[in-house]
Order: sequence, then structure tokens, then C-alpha cells
Amino acid sequence: MLRTTLRSRTSARGLALGTLLLVAASGCGGSGQEDGAGTPSEGPGITQEGGDGAEEDPAGGPGASDDGGDAAPDDGADGSGGDAAGTAEPLPAEADLATEQLPVPAEEAVEIGVEAAGGGDLVQIQIDHDDDRWEWELEIVADGTQHELDIDATTGEVTQHDRDEDDDRDPAIDVTSPLAHAEALEIAVGEVPGRVSAWELGSDDGVVRYQVEIDRSEGGDDVEVEIDVETGEVRVDD
Repeated sequence: MLRTTLRSRTSARGLALGTLLLVAASGCGGSGQEDGAGTPSEGPGITQEGGDGAEEDPAGGPGASDDGGDAAPDDGADGSGGDAAGTAEPLPAEADLATEQLPVPAEEAVEIGVEAAGGGDLVQIQIDHDDDRWEWELEIVADGTQHELDIDATTGEVTQHDRDEDDDRDPAIDVTSPLAHAEALEIAVGEVPGRVSAWELGSDDGVVRYQVEIDRSEGGDDVEVEIDVETGEVRVDD
């Protein structure tokens, strides 16, 4: 019985010792696997440098570079269209309309006037310096109503808009055809050298004419030059 018991104890101790060795061996094997797992993390596909590069690309890559990122806000903030409308400089009262461009040219003034009138045909347009500013005066006929509009030639603002019944039945006119206003001013100055201080396009007895007011360089009274838009005939009224 004693031998059996000793053997049993010896076997139990041996078994326990074997179990401890097995556990120890298993622990060593686990460490080896962890070390092995750490080693592949530094492989080509997922290296530390690769990870850093991936983090830097969104901030420093071509699509989001400092230059590219700054360019879009600058374009939006410095849009010339908005700034130009708000900072347009008025022409001086002594400006020569034959050589200097108004901030709001004739074509744009007509567009503003037609829009304000709700459509219609231009029958008369005039530009001169009045009340300390350059101002367009337009007559537009729409659906039997005559619209008389004053438009600031610097800002494009409609400063006055009167309506009346159309009794004149004047023909429609065009500042670009058949004789553009710039060409008409050139013709007028060719006849009478001087500064163009005002001009008008309208009709008289059904004949459409430019009337160009010129301040003669040698002094004296203003001279008015009339130009028939159809025939090109010129008449000087001293």
C-alpha cells in the first residue's frame, strides 16, 4: 500500500512538473509569436514611414497643398466683379466722352433701363453731366407706356423713373446699329475738333440722328454736330 501510495504521489508530482514545463513552453512560444507579429508590422506594406506618409498626404498632397488651398479663398475674396462695381471712379466733369469710357457705358445703361421698365424699345438716350454727376437719360416704350429713366453713369443706379402714356410713337433706336455711338463721336470730332461734353440719340420727324455737343478747344460756345444714322449726313450747328 505504501509503495502504491508513493508511486501515486511520485506520478502526481511528475504529472504536475510536466504540466508546469508545458505551460512554460507555451509561454515561450507565445512570446515568440508576439515578437514575430511585431516584426511583420515593419514590413513593406505597413512600415512606420508608410503610415506617416499616408497621414501627411491629405494635408500636404497636391490636392490640398498650401498653395492650392489658399488660391480658392483668394479668388472668391478678391473677385474683381464685386469690387469693381463698388469702387468705380466717376469721370471728371471735364471728361471727353470721345476718348474716355464711362463706368456704365451706353449698352449697359440700355439694359438697365429696359429691365427697369419691364421690357420695351429704346426711343431716346442722352448722356451729359448734370447735378454734379454723369447721368444717362432714357426713354423706353413698353405696351403703350413711356418710361423716362435717369441712370447714374457711375453706379448704374436708377435715380428716377417716370411713366406716361406714349403719344409720340417714336421709332425704336439702337446705340450699336446702323451707326454705333463711338463711331458717331469720331465723325463729330472729325468735323469739329474739341471735347465731346454730351451726346444724344433720338428721332425728329421720324429721322434718327445723333446730336453731339462739342466744346471747342480754342474756346467759344459749344457746337452741336448732327449725324443721320442712315445716310451718314453731317450738319454742324454753330
